[in-house]
Amino acid sequence: MVKKINFLIIAFVIIGLSFPLVTAGNTSKNSGPEFEIGLYTSIAWGLTYNGLSISVKNIGDSTAHNVTLTNLSIKGNVLYNNRVTKWERDIEPGTTLLGSPYTMFIGLGRFTATMTITCDEGITDTGSGNGFIFGSLIFVP
Repeated sequence: MVKKINFLIIAFVIIGLSFPLVTAGNTSKNSGPEFEIGLYTSIAWGLTYNGLSISVKNIGDSTAHNVTLTNLSIKGNVLYNNRVTKWERDIEPGTTLLGSPYTMFIGLGRFTATMTITCDEGITDTGSGNGFIFGSLIFVP
């Protein structure tokens, strides 16, 4: 009899823990800006300061204010000078901002660019994209 009671207690505890806890705080959807970040499809000249285009789409439900590219890192055989770019533009929900870092590029081969975007609402998001560079000619598929 004691074994059955112990078994039932353990079973109720396991079953009880498997249900999600629903409170008033986590029933509503969080609102605010969210970003979808990547490289924009293009063929560009890397010796100009706007040779690489970054696509930032606001997939959230509110406007993102003063969007800033806070970090750009590139892995591959690429030389570039990294600078923080403050676009200081607002992105409405569902719209896309195409921006360029104020950076020159030169290299050879495949590369991966990782971008970090922030805004005044305290949202920070990171995205990446791949491309190919031949000298100063940049190809992003």
